[in-house]
Amino acid sequence: MNKKTLSILTLIVLVSGAISFCLLTRGHSWLDDFAAYIMQAKSILDGTMGEFVRRNAFTVSASSYPPGPAAYPWGFPLLLAPVYAIFGMNTLAFKLVNTLFYALFLIVLFALARTRLKDGEALLLTAALAFNPALLLAHDQIISDIPFLFFCTLGIFLLHRTQDGVVEKSKPSPQSSQRSTKENLKSSSFVLLRVLRGKELFFWGVASGVAIFAASFIRTNGILLLIPLALTQLIQLWPQRRSLSLALLKPVIVPYLTFGVLFAAQMLIFPNGQDSYLSHFSMFSLQGLWDNFLYYLWLPSWTFGEIPLGAALYPLLLVFVVVSAINTLRARCRRSRDLPIHAFSLATVAMFILWPERQGLRFIYPVLPFLLLFAFDGMTLAVASLQAGWRKPAGRVLTGFWLLLIVVSFGVSFGYARENLSADRAINGPFDPVSAEMFAFVREKTPSQSVVIFFKPRALRLFTDRDSFMTDRCADLPKGDYLALSEKVGDNGQIAPEAISSCTEVKLEEVFNNRRFIIYKILR
Repeated sequence: MNKKTLSILTLIVLVSGAISFCLLTRGHSWLDDFAAYIMQAKSILDGTMGEFVRRNAFTVSASSYPPGPAAYPWGFPLLLAPVYAIFGMNTLAFKLVNTLFYALFLIVLFALARTRLKDGEALLLTAALAFNPALLLAHDQIISDIPFLFFCTLGIFLLHRTQDGVVEKSKPSPQSSQRSTKENLKSSSFVLLRVLRGKELFFWGVASGVAIFAASFIRTNGILLLIPLALTQLIQLWPQRRSLSLALLKPVIVPYLTFGVLFAAQMLIFPNGQDSYLSHFSMFSLQGLWDNFLYYLWLPSWTFGEIPLGAALYPLLLVFVVVSAINTLRARCRRSRDLPIHAFSLATVAMFILWPERQGLRFIYPVLPFLLLFAFDGMTLAVASLQAGWRKPAGRVLTGFWLLLIVVSFGVSFGYARENLSADRAINGPFDPVSAEMFAFVREKTPSQSVVIFFKPRALRLFTDRDSFMTDRCADLPKGDYLALSEKVGDNGQIAPEAISSCTEVKLEEVFNNRRFIIYKILR
């Protein structure tokens, strides 16, 4: 990489990070996954991981709808733990983890794009995602999606480096075609080359295994990275299947061995609470399967939802993704290079089509870079297929398209950042003063062993240290000691405030009321 390219990449990453920082608020949305992650991070520091799983398992099992697993994978809480130890309950500090990992993602994306595009084209692709407003706005959520995006992209990049080395090692060297094995062994330079190459293969194999483990340690579906790893190995070693040797297979098993050792270690250290994910499949239906298919087919268009006329970009890009995929199927060298990424992307989307819940674009973040990468690849293939006289102007149109997308994305993101700073990084959601007043009442005026029913039970436990669960059923009220209702969300995760009088299973005594929340004591 020349100095000019490195300078431009550095500028892109730094400007993207600056905009990300300016977009961060001092509050948070009511999506209370963040509360579970922070409590898990705190439990790591306090040595109370088992107690956290026990208390959160109560929240999951008692709720009429499971708000999440008993414990998320421990990777993201482990990243938050040092931040909590240094800064305490500081939302900006937690969110800067996203800013950091998005910067690392952009660097890895550029390195991966260079394996398929020219440096200038790779910079355009990187900048298009660096300034994308939908992705930058996501940094304001304290959830695992951005670190997971980084480790998935890193895993794909590293497994290509690993398997390229395996194929290179399987090829006879020029010296070996001219000299006997005995002569080669006498050649100190040849022996040194073999030793260095073996160390390099071992390094990339270990790095791949670590990256795949890290992805699965942050989000369970990171284990899907084993699919492109296995497929890459199968494609590249198949021509040598009749002459496979132990020396050739050693680097093949290194990533799996590394992953297995790390996975076993985390099973011994951290308690498991992800089995409760299975309870979500109680909502599975064939009609839901078809609806999910249509939903995820169009979902990537949300990437451009903040850009004027952005929805029209997705069908255009999808056409060129198809062009790239067709060329991948036709060319053997492209199959070896691209099919593993296609397999990972399809496996990721297929898994979420089967999953009954939807949580928007964040579920498919790891697929989005590949969507744009293959779209750019398809565009370059389309330009190359034109007659000689048309290629140069078509190339300029291609460059202009990506430059326009970058400029518009930057403008929209910069505008949002300026609005956020003008609003003094508004405090919203469970961190705002109205919510804080309600949480303070629960924390200070209720017994420590109380069970409080609330539509975001994990957030309530984070701020009050009271066990909590959510329900929209009157029959569940006797399981709680207090009922806290939000007047803003209707029957979303709770019994609507205007319908609470119809619950005759218990008697309720109002003990708190502000302009957004009502708290009742449940009388036995």
